[in-house]
Amino acid sequence: MFGSNQYRRTSYRKCDRARRSWSDREDVALIGALKELVAQGWKSDNGFRSGYQKKLEHWLKTDFPNTDLKVSPHITSKISAWKKNYYSLAQILERSGVGFNEQGDFRIHCDDDQWDQIVRQDKNARCMRWKSWPYWNDWKYIFGKDRASGGGAEGVSEADKNFVQEELAGDAEGYGDYHVFLDEILSDEPFHPTVAAEPGEGSTSRSQQENPPPKKCSRKRKGSDEGDGLLKLLSKLHAETNSRLDTLSSRIGYDMDLGKARKEIFRHLDNMPELSDAQKYDVCDIIGKENSRLEIFMGLPDAKKPGYVIRVMEKEHLI
Repeated sequence: MFGSNQYRRTSYRKCDRARRSWSDREDVALIGALKELVAQGWKSDNGFRSGYQKKLEHWLKTDFPNTDLKVSPHITSKISAWKKNYYSLAQILERSGVGFNEQGDFRIHCDDDQWDQIVRQDKNARCMRWKSWPYWNDWKYIFGKDRASGGGAEGVSEADKNFVQEELAGDAEGYGDYHVFLDEILSDEPFHPTVAAEPGEGSTSRSQQENPPPKKCSRKRKGSDEGDGLLKLLSKLHAETNSRLDTLSSRIGYDMDLGKARKEIFRHLDNMPELSDAQKYDVCDIIGKENSRLEIFMGLPDAKKPGYVIRVMEKEHLI
Protein backbone atom coordinates (compact mmCIF):
# COMPACT_ATOMS: atom_id res chain seq x y z
CA MET A 1 0.00 0.00 0.00
CA PHE A 2 2.82 2.42 0.89
CA GLY A 3 4.52 1.73 -2.41
CA SER A 4 1.30 2.46 -4.29
CA ASN A 5 0.83 5.82 -2.54
CA GLN A 6 4.43 6.75 -3.16
CA TYR A 7 4.03 5.97 -6.85
CA ARG A 8 0.98 8.22 -7.11
CA ARG A 9 2.75 11.14 -5.45
CA THR A 10 5.75 10.76 -7.74
CA SER A 11 3.47 10.64 -10.77
CA TYR A 12 1.73 13.84 -9.63
CA ARG A 13 4.98 15.73 -9.28
CA LYS A 14 6.08 14.55 -12.70
CA CYS A 15 2.92 15.92 -14.31
CA ASP A 16 3.37 19.18 -12.43
CA ARG A 17 6.72 19.83 -14.13
CA ALA A 18 4.90 20.81 -17.34
CA ARG A 19 3.67 23.95 -15.60
CA ARG A 20 5.78 27.09 -15.98
CA SER A 21 5.77 30.51 -14.37
CA TRP A 22 6.14 33.59 -16.55
CA SER A 23 8.58 36.34 -15.61
CA ASP A 24 7.51 39.99 -15.54
CA ARG A 25 9.60 40.66 -18.64
CA GLU A 26 7.89 37.83 -20.50
CA ASP A 27 4.46 39.15 -19.46
CA VAL A 28 5.33 42.63 -20.73
CA ALA A 29 6.65 41.19 -23.99
CA LEU A 30 3.46 39.16 -24.55
CA ILE A 31 1.31 42.22 -23.80
CA GLY A 32 3.33 44.27 -26.30
CA ALA A 33 3.06 41.55 -28.94
CA LEU A 34 -0.72 41.23 -28.51
CA LYS A 35 -1.15 45.00 -28.79
CA GLU A 36 0.99 44.99 -31.92
CA LEU A 37 -1.31 42.33 -33.42
CA VAL A 38 -4.30 44.55 -32.69
CA ALA A 39 -2.53 47.51 -34.31
CA GLN A 40 -1.79 45.41 -37.40
CA GLY A 41 -5.45 44.42 -37.83
CA TRP A 42 -5.30 40.84 -36.60
CA LYS A 43 -8.17 41.48 -34.16
CA SER A 44 -11.89 41.39 -34.92
CA ASP A 45 -15.01 41.35 -32.76
CA ASN A 46 -14.85 37.55 -32.64
CA GLY A 47 -11.17 37.29 -31.63
CA PHE A 48 -7.83 37.05 -33.40
CA ARG A 49 -7.24 35.57 -36.83
CA SER A 50 -6.00 32.01 -37.20
CA GLY A 51 -2.26 31.69 -36.73
CA TYR A 52 -1.85 34.57 -34.31
CA GLN A 53 -0.41 32.36 -31.56
CA LYS A 54 2.38 31.14 -33.83
CA LYS A 55 3.20 34.76 -34.57
CA LEU A 56 3.32 35.49 -30.84
CA GLU A 57 5.67 32.53 -30.31
CA HIS A 58 7.95 33.83 -33.07
CA TRP A 59 8.09 37.32 -31.55
CA LEU A 60 8.81 35.93 -28.08
CA LYS A 61 11.63 33.87 -29.58
CA THR A 62 13.03 37.08 -31.05
CA ASP A 63 12.95 38.85 -27.67
CA PHE A 64 14.12 35.79 -25.71
CA PRO A 65 16.25 33.57 -28.00
CA ASN A 66 16.71 30.89 -25.33
CA THR A 67 13.09 30.77 -24.19
CA ASP A 68 11.15 27.53 -23.98
CA LEU A 69 7.77 29.25 -24.36
CA LYS A 70 5.52 27.45 -26.86
CA VAL A 71 2.04 28.00 -28.23
CA SER A 72 0.85 24.97 -26.28
CA PRO A 73 0.61 24.94 -23.36
CA HIS A 74 2.25 28.22 -22.39
CA ILE A 75 0.85 30.96 -24.66
CA THR A 76 -2.60 29.38 -24.99
CA SER A 77 -3.06 28.94 -21.24
CA LYS A 78 -1.66 32.39 -20.45
CA ILE A 79 -4.03 34.19 -22.81
CA SER A 80 -6.95 32.05 -21.61
CA ALA A 81 -6.23 32.99 -17.97
CA TRP A 82 -5.89 36.67 -18.87
CA LYS A 83 -9.19 36.69 -20.77
CA LYS A 84 -11.00 34.95 -17.91
CA ASN A 85 -9.70 37.49 -15.39
CA TYR A 86 -10.42 40.38 -17.76
CA TYR A 87 -14.09 39.49 -18.17
CA SER A 88 -14.50 38.93 -14.42
CA LEU A 89 -12.77 42.23 -13.66
CA ALA A 90 -14.87 44.07 -16.23
CA GLN A 91 -18.09 42.83 -14.60
CA ILE A 92 -16.77 43.85 -11.17
CA LEU A 93 -15.77 47.38 -12.22
CA GLU A 94 -19.11 47.84 -14.01
CA ARG A 95 -20.85 47.88 -10.62
CA SER A 96 -21.77 51.21 -9.07
CA GLY A 97 -19.46 52.18 -6.23
CA VAL A 98 -16.73 49.68 -7.19
CA GLY A 99 -13.40 50.71 -8.67
CA PHE A 100 -9.64 50.68 -8.18
CA ASN A 101 -8.20 52.19 -5.00
CA GLU A 102 -6.51 55.59 -4.87
CA GLN A 103 -3.00 54.21 -4.34
CA GLY A 104 -2.57 53.56 -8.07
CA ASP A 105 -1.70 49.88 -7.65
CA PHE A 106 -4.84 48.65 -9.48
CA ARG A 107 -6.40 46.87 -6.50
CA ILE A 108 -10.18 46.53 -6.24
CA HIS A 109 -11.91 48.85 -3.77
CA CYS A 110 -15.37 47.97 -2.46
CA ASP A 111 -17.09 47.11 0.82
CA ASP A 112 -17.57 43.57 2.14
CA ASP A 113 -21.28 43.40 1.28
CA GLN A 114 -20.59 44.31 -2.35
CA TRP A 115 -17.82 41.72 -2.54
CA ASP A 116 -20.11 38.99 -1.18
CA GLN A 117 -22.57 39.77 -4.00
CA ILE A 118 -19.77 39.73 -6.58
CA VAL A 119 -18.48 36.33 -5.47
CA ARG A 120 -21.97 34.83 -5.48
CA GLN A 121 -22.37 35.82 -9.14
CA ASP A 122 -18.83 34.94 -10.32
CA LYS A 123 -16.84 32.17 -8.62
CA ASN A 124 -13.72 33.19 -10.57
CA ALA A 125 -13.70 36.49 -8.62
CA ARG A 126 -13.07 34.82 -5.25
CA CYS A 127 -9.31 35.41 -5.28
CA MET A 128 -9.28 38.71 -7.19
CA ARG A 129 -10.01 41.26 -4.45
CA TRP A 130 -6.54 41.70 -2.97
CA LYS A 131 -4.52 41.23 -6.15
CA SER A 132 -3.07 44.00 -8.28
CA TRP A 133 -4.21 44.25 -11.93
CA PRO A 134 -1.63 46.49 -13.66
CA TYR A 135 -2.51 45.17 -17.14
CA TRP A 136 -6.17 46.25 -16.93
CA ASN A 137 -5.88 49.05 -19.51
CA ASP A 138 -3.84 46.79 -21.80
CA TRP A 139 -6.47 44.03 -21.52
CA LYS A 140 -9.21 46.49 -22.44
CA TYR A 141 -7.31 47.33 -25.62
CA ILE A 142 -6.53 43.69 -26.45
CA PHE A 143 -9.73 41.87 -25.46
CA GLY A 144 -12.29 44.68 -25.85
CA LYS A 145 -15.01 44.25 -28.46
CA ASP A 146 -15.15 47.66 -30.18
CA ARG A 147 -11.65 47.84 -31.68
CA ALA A 148 -13.22 48.16 -35.16
CA SER A 149 -14.68 51.54 -34.23
CA GLY A 150 -11.41 52.72 -32.74
CA GLY A 151 -12.93 53.48 -29.33
CA GLY A 152 -11.61 52.50 -25.95
CA ALA A 153 -13.00 49.02 -25.53
CA GLU A 154 -14.74 48.10 -22.33
CA GLY A 155 -15.84 44.63 -23.35
CA VAL A 156 -18.84 44.63 -20.96
CA SER A 157 -22.58 45.23 -21.20
CA GLU A 158 -23.80 48.85 -21.20
CA ALA A 159 -27.46 47.93 -20.64
CA ASP A 160 -27.75 49.35 -17.11
CA LYS A 161 -25.95 52.58 -17.97
CA ASN A 162 -28.23 53.18 -20.96
CA PHE A 163 -31.08 53.66 -18.49
CA VAL A 164 -29.69 57.02 -17.35
CA GLN A 165 -28.77 58.07 -20.89
CA GLU A 166 -32.29 57.43 -22.17
CA GLU A 167 -33.89 59.22 -19.21
CA LEU A 168 -31.68 62.33 -19.42
CA ALA A 169 -31.66 62.56 -23.24
CA GLY A 170 -35.44 62.93 -23.56
CA ASP A 171 -37.16 66.23 -24.45
CA ALA A 172 -40.16 67.84 -22.71
CA GLU A 173 -42.42 64.99 -23.78
CA GLY A 174 -40.21 62.65 -21.80
CA TYR A 175 -41.63 64.02 -18.56
CA GLY A 176 -45.02 62.68 -19.53
CA ASP A 177 -43.47 59.26 -19.99
CA TYR A 178 -41.91 59.63 -16.58
CA HIS A 179 -45.31 59.93 -14.86
CA VAL A 180 -46.66 57.02 -16.88
CA PHE A 181 -43.77 54.97 -15.57
CA LEU A 182 -44.74 55.82 -11.99
CA ASP A 183 -48.36 54.89 -12.67
CA GLU A 184 -47.21 51.52 -13.94
CA ILE A 185 -45.11 50.65 -10.90
CA LEU A 186 -47.52 52.01 -8.29
CA SER A 187 -50.89 50.35 -7.76
CA ASP A 188 -54.11 52.34 -8.28
CA GLU A 189 -56.08 49.99 -6.06
CA PRO A 190 -57.39 51.79 -2.94
CA PHE A 191 -56.29 50.51 0.45
CA HIS A 192 -59.13 48.87 2.42
CA PRO A 193 -58.19 47.80 5.94
CA THR A 194 -60.16 44.82 7.23
CA VAL A 195 -61.01 43.98 10.84
CA ALA A 196 -61.53 40.39 11.91
CA ALA A 197 -64.91 39.87 13.59
CA GLU A 198 -64.98 38.52 17.14
CA PRO A 199 -67.79 36.19 18.22
CA GLY A 200 -70.89 38.17 18.96
CA GLU A 201 -69.72 41.21 17.04
CA GLY A 202 -71.44 40.46 13.76
CA SER A 203 -73.22 43.81 13.70
CA THR A 204 -69.92 45.67 14.14
CA SER A 205 -68.31 43.70 11.32
CA ARG A 206 -71.23 44.35 8.99
CA SER A 207 -71.13 48.03 9.87
CA GLN A 208 -67.47 48.23 8.92
CA GLN A 209 -68.11 46.42 5.63
CA GLU A 210 -71.09 48.64 4.77
CA ASN A 211 -69.19 51.82 5.65
CA PRO A 212 -65.69 51.60 4.11
CA PRO A 213 -62.97 54.00 5.26
CA PRO A 214 -63.06 57.47 3.73
CA LYS A 215 -61.33 57.92 0.37
CA LYS A 216 -58.97 60.32 2.10
CA CYS A 217 -57.11 57.44 3.79
CA SER A 218 -56.57 55.74 0.43
CA ARG A 219 -55.13 58.90 -1.08
CA LYS A 220 -52.68 59.29 1.78
CA ARG A 221 -51.44 55.72 1.40
CA LYS A 222 -51.11 56.08 -2.36
CA GLY A 223 -49.25 59.37 -1.98
CA SER A 224 -46.83 57.74 0.43
CA ASP A 225 -46.21 54.83 -1.97
CA GLU A 226 -45.63 57.24 -4.86
CA GLY A 227 -43.13 59.16 -2.76
CA ASP A 228 -41.23 55.97 -1.93
CA GLY A 229 -41.17 54.95 -5.59
CA LEU A 230 -39.91 58.38 -6.63
CA LEU A 231 -37.14 58.30 -4.02
CA LYS A 232 -36.02 54.86 -5.22
CA LEU A 233 -35.95 56.04 -8.84
CA LEU A 234 -34.01 59.21 -7.97
CA SER A 235 -31.57 57.14 -5.91
CA LYS A 236 -30.97 54.84 -8.91
CA LEU A 237 -30.50 57.84 -11.22
CA HIS A 238 -28.02 59.36 -8.77
CA ALA A 239 -25.98 56.15 -8.49
CA GLU A 240 -25.90 55.59 -12.25
CA THR A 241 -24.94 59.21 -12.91
CA ASN A 242 -22.04 58.93 -10.46
CA SER A 243 -20.91 55.78 -12.24
CA ARG A 244 -20.96 57.50 -15.64
CA LEU A 245 -19.08 60.50 -14.23
CA ASP A 246 -16.42 58.15 -12.84
CA THR A 247 -16.07 56.54 -16.27
CA LEU A 248 -15.84 59.95 -17.94
CA SER A 249 -13.19 61.18 -15.50
CA SER A 250 -11.12 58.02 -16.01
CA ARG A 251 -11.21 58.51 -19.80
CA ILE A 252 -10.20 62.15 -19.43
CA GLY A 253 -7.32 61.01 -17.23
CA TYR A 254 -6.37 58.43 -19.87
CA ASP A 255 -6.21 61.13 -22.57
CA MET A 256 -4.08 63.33 -20.31
CA ASP A 257 -1.69 60.41 -19.71
CA LEU A 258 -1.36 59.93 -23.48
CA GLY A 259 -0.55 63.61 -23.87
CA LYS A 260 2.22 63.37 -21.30
CA ALA A 261 3.54 60.22 -22.96
CA ARG A 262 3.74 61.97 -26.36
CA LYS A 263 5.92 64.66 -24.81
CA GLU A 264 8.34 61.97 -23.66
CA ILE A 265 8.77 60.25 -27.05
CA PHE A 266 11.59 62.42 -28.37
CA ARG A 267 13.44 62.30 -25.04
CA HIS A 268 13.64 58.51 -25.36
CA LEU A 269 14.56 58.69 -29.05
CA ASP A 270 17.31 61.20 -28.29
CA ASN A 271 19.03 58.48 -26.25
CA MET A 272 19.44 56.36 -29.40
CA PRO A 273 22.63 57.61 -31.10
CA GLU A 274 22.19 55.16 -33.97
CA LEU A 275 19.29 57.28 -35.28
CA SER A 276 19.75 60.49 -37.24
CA ASP A 277 17.78 63.57 -36.26
CA ALA A 278 15.56 63.17 -39.32
CA GLN A 279 14.79 59.58 -38.37
CA LYS A 280 13.98 60.63 -34.80
CA TYR A 281 11.53 63.23 -36.10
CA ASP A 282 9.85 60.69 -38.40
CA VAL A 283 9.55 58.02 -35.68
CA CYS A 284 8.27 60.59 -33.20
CA ASP A 285 5.53 61.53 -35.66
CA ILE A 286 4.61 57.88 -36.42
CA ILE A 287 4.44 56.70 -32.80
CA GLY A 288 2.69 59.86 -31.60
CA LYS A 289 -0.15 59.44 -34.11
CA GLU A 290 -1.14 55.90 -33.02
CA ASN A 291 -2.20 55.34 -29.41
CA SER A 292 -1.49 51.62 -29.66
CA ARG A 293 2.13 52.14 -30.72
CA LEU A 294 2.54 54.89 -28.15
CA GLU A 295 1.34 52.59 -25.35
CA ILE A 296 3.62 49.77 -26.50
CA PHE A 297 6.64 52.09 -26.82
CA MET A 298 6.19 53.66 -23.37
CA GLY A 299 5.45 50.30 -21.76
CA LEU A 300 8.62 48.61 -22.98
CA PRO A 301 11.81 48.62 -20.89
CA ASP A 302 14.36 51.20 -22.04
CA ALA A 303 16.64 48.44 -23.28
CA LYS A 304 13.90 47.17 -25.62
CA LYS A 305 12.84 50.52 -27.02
CA PRO A 306 15.56 50.73 -29.73
CA GLY A 307 14.58 47.31 -31.08
CA TYR A 308 10.94 48.32 -31.25
CA VAL A 309 11.83 51.58 -33.02
CA ILE A 310 13.82 49.66 -35.65
CA ARG A 311 10.85 47.37 -36.30
CA VAL A 312 8.51 50.34 -36.68
CA MET A 313 10.91 51.96 -39.13
CA GLU A 314 11.14 48.72 -41.13
CA LYS A 315 7.35 48.48 -41.38
CA GLU A 316 7.12 52.10 -42.47
CA HIS A 317 9.96 51.56 -45.01
CA LEU A 318 12.16 54.18 -43.37
CA ILE A 319 15.18 51.88 -43.47
